[in-house]
Amino acid sequence: MTRTRGSRSTVLGCVLAVALAAPAALAQPADSAAAAEQLFNEARTLFDRGDFAAACPKFDASFKLDPALGTLLNLATCYEKNNQLASAWGRYRELVLLAGKTNDPQRLAIATERATALEPRLPKLTIRMPAKPILGLVIKRDDADVDPGVIGTAIYVDPGPHTIVASAPGRKAFTTSVSLAESEAKEVDVPDLVVEVVAPPPLPPPVTREIDPGRNRRVLGLALGGGGIAVVAAGLGFGIGARSAWNGAFDDGLCDRETLRCTPDGQIRTDTARDRALVADIVTGIGVATVAAGAILYFTAPKPTTITVQPTAEGGVVTLGGSW
Repeated sequence: MTRTRGSRSTVLGCVLAVALAAPAALAQPADSAAAAEQLFNEARTLFDRGDFAAACPKFDASFKLDPALGTLLNLATCYEKNNQLASAWGRYRELVLLAGKTNDPQRLAIATERATALEPRLPKLTIRMPAKPILGLVIKRDDADVDPGVIGTAIYVDPGPHTIVASAPGRKAFTTSVSLAESEAKEVDVPDLVVEVVAPPPLPPPVTREIDPGRNRRVLGLALGGGGIAVVAAGLGFGIGARSAWNGAFDDGLCDRETLRCTPDGQIRTDTARDRALVADIVTGIGVATVAAGAILYFTAPKPTTITVQPTAEGGVVTLGGSW
């Protein structure tokens, strides 16, 4: 096989076919033809060695740079040798179209004959959609998107293994593999994709804090108790002073213990003792009452407790834990 294009009219016809079939080729750099020729020669060398897997991509790259019919025929033949039967059949059919437009009967006949011979050998794969429509469903075969228009249709594929992946937002992807031999037909039913449950983000750790609602009450109780004790001590001081003044009046002979008669000075001293005793009783009573009040406040105050704040997933709601 050669890459030559034939007569001038064939060349002009091929240019017309290329303009119709591959407008993007017009945007190639000026040296594309040279690069295409180099790639074609490398591909032919690999092809002659029987390394079809390495040769086919180079033929394809050469054809993209300079879409010559000879290159396309070589590419189709390479695919066929590499057992990429559906790829070869597609290229042969493309060559039939271009050869007809460029009036190349020789290549037209070769491509038609080979495409007709290949067709019965082609495997067919049918991919079916899930029973229920899935929003955003994308189906790929061998990493290439499957056009929705071919879903449910038995399409030609190359023999060998194929991977089908179905995915959709918020769904778990479905992946399966199927292998087809020559002339074999198989179907793949994409199931209803399972809704993917997204785990919520982790909550922040709970915050534990100790609170003491009865602290002020106990402090007040202690203050009252301390003040009450001081008042009791003062009352006891008045009492001691009263007893000392009373006993002093009798010890100094100003009063008689048997008759309780006193001299004027003794009377003054015993009256003073009585006044002090009265103050002592009043002050001591107040002190005892204050100590009792402080004790009540202290022992009835709420005890310290621990409170735990645990944020929840319900937007700012908190759970409180602890004991009172």
